Amino acid sequence: MEILNLLKNAVAEGKPAALCTVVNTKGAVPRHAGTKMIVYMDGSSEGTVGGGEVENLVLKEALDAINDGKTRFLNYDLIDVERGDPGLCGGSVSIFVEPYLHPATLVVVGAGHVGRAVAHLASWLGFRVVISDDRKDLCTPERSPGGDVY
Repeated sequence: MEILNLLKNAVAEGKPAALCTVVNTKGAVPRHAGTKMIVYMDGSSEGTVGGGEVENLVLKEALDAINDGKTRFLNYDLIDVERGDPGLCGGSVSIFVEPYLHPATLVVVGAGHVGRAVAHLASWLGFRVVISDDRKDLCTPERSPGGDVY
């Protein structure tokens, strides 16, 4: 639960991050399904998905996900016979990487009935909503709910 609280705080503070979750394991692996790690844009992280080389690869993929906004489903075998790896763990692990970025901003110009409806819908969809109107009496949270900035 601590990792999810850290993610919640990062999102609330507008700090881009990626949540990395072990979603499937097979054989002997260092971490079980459900284990989570959060990676921040500066490369720091909290939690672990198993350590070692795999964790370094996941960290790189998480940073790429933060930069391009795309999720990733990663599969790793923890043994590499071609390299002469003795395979101390010998299993495989699948990790899902989800980027959490700044919400997109929608600027609504006009706080009339159409603008209010658009602002309400955009807020519901998770946009950061900026409402602008030269009629200052319409540009208030009471008259145009759903805006983050007026």
